[in-house]
Amino acid sequence: MSDQESRTETYEADFVWQSITFGQSTDLNYAAKIVPEKVGINYASPEYPGTIDGKITLESRGGKLAPGHDGLTFYYTRLNPGLHNFVLEADLTIEQFGPENGAGPNRQESAGIMVRDTIGAPRQDPMILGYEEVPAASNMFAAGMMRHGVCPLYRTGVVHPWGNVGSVLIDAPFTDAPEYHVPCGVPFKARLERTDTEFIMSVRFTHLREEKTFEHRVRGADSVQVLDPDNMYVGFYAARNAKMTVENAQLTISKADTVPSPPAEPAAAAPRFTIVSAPASGSENYDIKVLANFDGTVHLLKDGMEVLSGAAIQKNAVFICSTLLEREITDFKISCTPENHSAAEPIVQQIAVKKRIFLNRESLFVSPKGTSSGQGTMDDPLDIETAVQYVLPGGIINLLPGTYLPPQMINIRKEYSGTAEHMKTLLAYENGKVIIDGQESLANVLQLNGDYWRIKGIELTRAARSGMRMSGHHNIVEQMVFSYNGDTGFILSGAGTAPECWPEYNLILNCESHDNRDATDDNADGFAAKLGVGAGNIFRGNISHHNIDDGWDLFNRANEGPNWPITLEGNISYSNGKLSDGYRKDGNSGSGFKLGGEGLPVDHVVRGNIAFDNNLDGFTDNFNPGKLLLEDNIALNNKRCNFIFRKSPYFKPEEQSVFKNNLSVRTEAGDLEDYVTGNADETNYFWDGQKTVNSLGETINLQEFLSMDWPEKFNRDDMGNLLLGDFLARRMRY
Repeated sequence: MSDQESRTETYEADFVWQSITFGQSTDLNYAAKIVPEKVGINYASPEYPGTIDGKITLESRGGKLAPGHDGLTFYYTRLNPGLHNFVLEADLTIEQFGPENGAGPNRQESAGIMVRDTIGAPRQDPMILGYEEVPAASNMFAAGMMRHGVCPLYRTGVVHPWGNVGSVLIDAPFTDAPEYHVPCGVPFKARLERTDTEFIMSVRFTHLREEKTFEHRVRGADSVQVLDPDNMYVGFYAARNAKMTVENAQLTISKADTVPSPPAEPAAAAPRFTIVSAPASGSENYDIKVLANFDGTVHLLKDGMEVLSGAAIQKNAVFICSTLLEREITDFKISCTPENHSAAEPIVQQIAVKKRIFLNRESLFVSPKGTSSGQGTMDDPLDIETAVQYVLPGGIINLLPGTYLPPQMINIRKEYSGTAEHMKTLLAYENGKVIIDGQESLANVLQLNGDYWRIKGIELTRAARSGMRMSGHHNIVEQMVFSYNGDTGFILSGAGTAPECWPEYNLILNCESHDNRDATDDNADGFAAKLGVGAGNIFRGNISHHNIDDGWDLFNRANEGPNWPITLEGNISYSNGKLSDGYRKDGNSGSGFKLGGEGLPVDHVVRGNIAFDNNLDGFTDNFNPGKLLLEDNIALNNKRCNFIFRKSPYFKPEEQSVFKNNLSVRTEAGDLEDYVTGNADETNYFWDGQKTVNSLGETINLQEFLSMDWPEKFNRDDMGNLLLGDFLARRMRY
């Protein structure tokens, strides 16, 4: 008998099998893209409970398999990764995959065999009204169906059970060959194995004339010993509109002598540098700017003549060389040589810089009929793109009244940034009516990647996606209108997982966003600051209304990391989830202020805001268990909850939000009570289902308000500040 055979035993009955449903979107009322009769359906039904004998059926209408976390139904047994290796194999038949109501798939459907190093808390049943299940992250390996076919699936890098930056989900299909795309109702054999060193995921297709086996191996047998070193959970799963039957299942156990994975060595980045100065200049004074990912030296030629040789450059610090542009077009050649690197040759890049000096270089005029050859005067205006390229720091681009129909997205690139001392300005001249129309063809009307810009007094409308998208730093966006766009009206967002690259210290002031609607009717918000937002960003005095989804959305994904805290101050969010023409007025989605996503703790500051008449909630944590500060906010007549801040299984209530002087009011009793977890003192008056009351039992009645009727439109003063009049104003108590 071989050593391996002596370490192996076939599955015995002492391993007890059980089912659980856990994770985001598995809650009993989750209904997105689910036919009504299937809402809340998540189950595992074994023919012989407690075993894997006979047939097992799993169906999950909610849940998801997301990059950073899961929501699923799981039929599993518990093994000890310090003692057990295993092989789990079975015949799998996918019976249903994807929505049945005609909607497109979410790309999060999945079903198959899985091992993971933790499971989430079981979904609530019965469920607190308004509660939604929280994300559940895990390191895991699986073989199963995903959006593009049968795949090896694995996620590693998870260190928190709610998810974290740095985790990665791999789901490339075993094969792209169309003949191996398994249709519903056709069985295939799946196998998942753990050895001392690796995981082996494989499938065997038996529905064709010639059987075919595919296999994928991943080293790191200890990858499922991170969150729970003493337990791994092995079994069958289904997620998000997937139904699967399991037959001929067999679990084989062997003794483990796990080989620890060596520490991952980060791959050395290839040396590179970027020219971060602009290819156009409105002045003869010009700075060549270079950003390298290495220490080294730089050599510079201008029109073939050497102007710099051997100057030191520092890693990740912008190197600046000031020079003069004597010609209309000046050619620069930059050579950078890394220190202590095997590359023998310098890295070379070139840039041609066009100089164009305007008569009034501090104030350029633009009109709907302006051209690139204009002189930038009121009588001979420019187009917007040319003005953006040549305006100097401290200068102003004046947009003359009218409707602009740009042929392409207006892109204010990073190299056209202003400075801290001299911001650049783009504004409506003398507060005239300026509309920039995306004609439903431009992805975004305006993309602001630059820093130190002030954008004021313009309406951005009818983009294919967002009216304005901003990733730059230290900008002011003021008195803008974002309307009728094909996705979120205004979005603040960076890219990737490096927080130092996310937008910082921007102020969005006294703007309005309304009637933004995407094709799926579930994503277009008024304002969003999500998916990579840096420090110091403030939304103040803005109004968001009649957007198809939320007024504000501060969503972040677990695998990308949490946003930095955002301040929402003195904003109004109303009638979201429906449009101003009445479309979806009876809908059940669209909150006023949605303050998180995917279970990451972020300590946002939410002060002095008003939320009313939204189709879902007024103020909601949206799975953010952080120590938010909610102070001096008012919620009135939101369809579900005025305030909903849920318990998190990962944090204690005292570690969560702080509430001060918040007010929840309804004009009719009997609506859903507020649900608040955290630190709330007697200065808060929340709705208990019948009345507005504080923790001391003191109530507030409707007669204390001058008016509960909101105006058709909120007015502003000459500075753009909101004028509320009598709406929600309190009478003096004597």
